[in-house]
Amino acid sequence: MYIYIYNVELYSQYLENNDSLENKMIEYREEKKVKWQYNPFREFETDKYLYGWLDPNVYNSKYWFGDILNIKEMYDKGNYDFDSVLIFHQPTLATEAAPIAFEYHNDHRFRIGIGYLTQFFLSAYPTGYDRYYGISLMYATHMQVEAYFDYIYKNKLRIRFTPLRHTCSHISGDILGDSELYDKNNEEFRDVGFEQMHFSAHYNWGWFTFYGGTAFAITGFKKSNFVNLFNVYFGTDFRLPIWGEISFITGIYVAANYDEINTVSRKKKGDGYTIIDSYSKFYPHISVGVGFEIYRIIFAFKYEYLRSRQLYSYKKMENKIGMEVSIFL
Repeated sequence: MYIYIYNVELYSQYLENNDSLENKMIEYREEKKVKWQYNPFREFETDKYLYGWLDPNVYNSKYWFGDILNIKEMYDKGNYDFDSVLIFHQPTLATEAAPIAFEYHNDHRFRIGIGYLTQFFLSAYPTGYDRYYGISLMYATHMQVEAYFDYIYKNKLRIRFTPLRHTCSHISGDILGDSELYDKNNEEFRDVGFEQMHFSAHYNWGWFTFYGGTAFAITGFKKSNFVNLFNVYFGTDFRLPIWGEISFITGIYVAANYDEINTVSRKKKGDGYTIIDSYSKFYPHISVGVGFEIYRIIFAFKYEYLRSRQLYSYKKMENKIGMEVSIFL
């Protein structure tokens, strides 16, 4: 008799627990959640194979340190004392997010988002080095922001259209505020700002990622010190799985940039811009790297040759070699 009553009580409790309002709300929530898988950020497990690791415009945060082989040619005026520099380093803060993101039949993903990137150019001097800026000198900043549309098919192909990408570069206050480095009465004041449209495609095949794209300018002509009128680029990444989340990675990136180079006389507010000299020129961009990828982080040895993003040296090439740590978020 007691066993029967005990079993009835257990059964009643079971019904009560399973028919409770709380359980019904939880079940309803989970039922609705599976209708739409929403993630405004990149999906690491699949999306890392759909981005070019060495692409200079990829929205991955990174930290490069090493040597700029032709730094004295890039900064041929001013008392920089490059012989005393311990190391050059270039941190980049970048990310992208797609607040509008949805999936269709598990094969098609659509994303509308924003990417942001800021790159800093610095060098370090020995402890006790007596300058205005102490032992660290900042040369310039380079910023890029874009609104994009992504279509991803079966996590193997990603096509991006960017209707608007804004790029701007600035000389740092460390240089502008030091009369030993910059003479504002005799040197050109430099400023860069322009917008572009951009198309690209990335394809993942086994251990390889192939990608390419193009961009062309839509604003900034005869106003900015340089405008990237047109570019076309291609790249390949190769990942060899080693153990767990560790992979060997190597890659190459090549690009041709057709730039408008302007020497500009900048007058007082409202007086406009006078173009002293203007010409267009092709500039190559080559980047190669080799290293190891551990989960989201890549530790690599990298060589890069490009028209400098450091605004003071916008007419010159930059030839650099060093180590880079990048993270995919």
